[in-house]
Amino acid sequence: MEQLTDSYSRKMDYLRISVTDRCNFRCQYCMPEDIQFQDKSHILTLEEMLTFAEACLELGVTKVRVTGGEPLVRRGVVMFIGWLKDLGFEDVTMTTNGFLLEENLDGLIEAGLDRVNISLDTLQPEKFAFITRRNHFEKVWKAVMAALETPLSPVKINAVAMRGVNDDEISDMARLTLEYPMHVRFIELMPLNGDTDGSRFRSLFIPGREILDRAKEELGDLEPIEKEDPAAPADEFRFEGAPGTFGVITPVSEPFCARCSRLRLTA
Repeated sequence: MEQLTDSYSRKMDYLRISVTDRCNFRCQYCMPEDIQFQDKSHILTLEEMLTFAEACLELGVTKVRVTGGEPLVRRGVVMFIGWLKDLGFEDVTMTTNGFLLEENLDGLIEAGLDRVNISLDTLQPEKFAFITRRNHFEKVWKAVMAALETPLSPVKINAVAMRGVNDDEISDMARLTLEYPMHVRFIELMPLNGDTDGSRFRSLFIPGREILDRAKEELGDLEPIEKEDPAAPADEFRFEGAPGTFGVITPVSEPFCARCSRLRLTA
């Protein structure tokens, strides 16, 4: 089989499909409250995206991640997961904000979803409402707990680190890995849209190294975990005796573009 490579000779084996630009949250670092979404007539159909995915599969792509926006607001996305599995992809995963996850868990598992990443930047309901501009912490946390009781466990939690916003919760988030089979990863904040001089980004940014140091200061040493996939963006660690892992994704302080193996299709 011919392996798909890009102009930098990087082998592509991972496809990210953004099935919608729409989202039911308005996270401060991601999406303004008054955002104008694409007209539905201008986005790809699920069938069109499946055709592209099938072509990628024939060229050696083996893994697919379904994202958004928020993928679960796209009508038919559970069926789409099943279509991807039926094509023969080895690994089909989803990144979600968790709001619609619990009521879709059974359908997603039946469709063949292999893993789920849940975006959760805080464990404090008031702060959750501030970051997302939506008061839905309890519903999302309930979905996290429900997912842990399914074949989707261990669950991955993605948190965007922001100084003065949620950096006081680094150890609390890390402590989850001592209690649950969770893979908690803090992601470095990326430059913000509309932040023309970069001042807001600089005031909020926390490098991954500082995140790890602060977690170790509170909870003890972290043992590095060898990457199964050299192209994986997360550097992951484990506290002694922990059922889960703690890690960082560092697109700003330690860019990983050179080893990236991912294609992206946006609806």
